[in-house]
Amino acid sequence: MAVNLSEKHPQYVVQTENWTLMRDAYKGERQVKSRKTLYLPATSGQIADGMENPNMPGWKSYEAYLKRARFPNFVREAVQTAIGMMHSQPPKISLPSEMENIRSAKGETLPQLLRRINEEQLITGRVGLLADLPTKTADPLPYIATYAAERIINWDDGTVEGAVPQLLNFLVLEESEYERNKLNFGWTMEEKYRLLILDSSGTYRFDVFNAKDQDVNEELLRTASIRGRSLSKLPFVIINSCDLVSETDEPPLMDLGNLCMTIYRGEADYRQNLFMQGQDTLVIIGGSQDEDEAVRTGAGSRIDVPMGGDAKYIGVESDGLAEQREALKDDRSRAGSMGAQSLDTVSRERESGTSLNIRIAARTADLNQIALSGAAGLEAILKICAEWIGANPEEVKVEPNLEFGDRQLTGQSMVEMQTARNLGYPISAKSLHQVAFDRGLTKLSFEEEAKLAEEEEKGPFKKADKGDRAPEQVPGNGPGNPKPGDPANNGD
Repeated sequence: MAVNLSEKHPQYVVQTENWTLMRDAYKGERQVKSRKTLYLPATSGQIADGMENPNMPGWKSYEAYLKRARFPNFVREAVQTAIGMMHSQPPKISLPSEMENIRSAKGETLPQLLRRINEEQLITGRVGLLADLPTKTADPLPYIATYAAERIINWDDGTVEGAVPQLLNFLVLEESEYERNKLNFGWTMEEKYRLLILDSSGTYRFDVFNAKDQDVNEELLRTASIRGRSLSKLPFVIINSCDLVSETDEPPLMDLGNLCMTIYRGEADYRQNLFMQGQDTLVIIGGSQDEDEAVRTGAGSRIDVPMGGDAKYIGVESDGLAEQREALKDDRSRAGSMGAQSLDTVSRERESGTSLNIRIAARTADLNQIALSGAAGLEAILKICAEWIGANPEEVKVEPNLEFGDRQLTGQSMVEMQTARNLGYPISAKSLHQVAFDRGLTKLSFEEEAKLAEEEEKGPFKKADKGDRAPEQVPGNGPGNPKPGDPANNGD
């Protein structure tokens, strides 16, 4: 059957513009400016002056307008700050022994892969994971390939009697890429599409096509198997910002991305007006110059004006500059508060623990959802891999780091915790050690720490009491601490 593999799912079409904006905002100013009028429309004057023709004044004016504009990188800052917070501690990943060497298609470890998953979740709110097999290995271990939102172009999860969702049974992935020509070392874009289906028997089949128009025969598609073991599901997991369903969702930082574009356009207008303020126009009243005679201004030039004539400069009024500046200041302040910016706005020394926890919770509520769904998606694809190679899927566990606040353990907090325990608070020494372990104060187990502490009690670091101190170390002895009854103690 002849099909067009480049067909897009309706939900893909709806979200494409959002994904493009967020991807461009994350890449930064150079990428945004390369889009020209998509994000920065030409002014009416530039259009009137022939904006469509590169040789006309309107185009040259727009090029200068574009170069003067400044794009704020709040999206990149927000994503990088959030990733830093989410991975301040490594995730806890448990695997069957058969899967200890599993890696991503790029050779990344699973914590590194989870970091990239979270990054895609923050930028577009969507990423796909495919468990695939190497082609030149006798006893292959699956690897995990990632697919950005823009490459998951068509899918279907079907329904039973129009109500009960089924498994994902149809998927098209766009895999076009540059390939190097081995003869002349040049690079050529090759159009590719990967088709994944569950056939009529419920078996996973796939193939890769080098063009969008193909005759697709279900029986001719390849069956992926490991030691004769095939799958009854597609080895693919779609991860959104808050769930693992096939339906698309708006990127979590979409409002921030739109605000950055608003600031970009406002910056362009503001800097254009600033430029115009320094570019006054010379007006000559009663001049006698010929039409084709150039009028020079500045040091070393001369203008001849007949008797009764006049020459003066006129410029753009600056009344609106203050309003533009204030509007940009407000927008930038709002953008800074919308992203996952630094949590250090308020000094921790002056902030109560309750207040700090509330503020951190408010700032990181979305990060919890993203971290949990990202870990759940990675765990789901790893379970499919375990099932595929005959390992126990129940041994696969992925727990993300959910501690996004300040994890530093200070001496004061340690004293307070131990004091509470001494006063009867029901917490064990082992639990206190776990706090120290989680916050990086020690890498030893509780038993190892207890053994070392016991050895130190018997060695040179044992605790000293009053009887063990030298006379000059005992309060009341030594210079400056005369004993009761000494002459130095009678006030003379």
